[in-house]
Amino acid sequence: MGAADVFAMGPEYEPGAGMRRFVSGTPSITAMIALRDMVPLIEEVGIGPIRTKSIALTSFTILLADAWLAPLGVTVASPREAARRGGHVALAHPAMRAVTARLWEQDVIPDYRDPGGLRIGLSPLSTSFAEVVTGMARVQEALRAV
Repeated sequence: MGAADVFAMGPEYEPGAGMRRFVSGTPSITAMIALRDMVPLIEEVGIGPIRTKSIALTSFTILLADAWLAPLGVTVASPREAARRGGHVALAHPAMRAVTARLWEQDVIPDYRDPGGLRIGLSPLSTSFAEVVTGMARVQEALRAV
């Protein structure tokens, strides 16, 4: 996390400017307070239903990407087969770095991965299908604006 570009993931480490170089990828104790409520919730719900919702969220995201973003040149970079993907969907387009920056300004926080990848993380315990619709509409708007 202290790298100049934390998503470069290249063969060389280039430290960030100033104090940024001292940021650690290890979560602080205070940042882990949220786990106090989440671990019992995971235990109560069970991993099976969590995975089922994860598949539904990612499948829905891919459906919207195909309908709304493919006409703008976006391709789904994640595996389409649910058994081969995790709880995120990666979308590819040359303008995704600019799209990601624009989304962050709107408090929509995806990850960016070179080359041209927008990564949408979908937490099944806290992400609703309505939020997926809103987020994907924002991606579409941002893509049209760049």
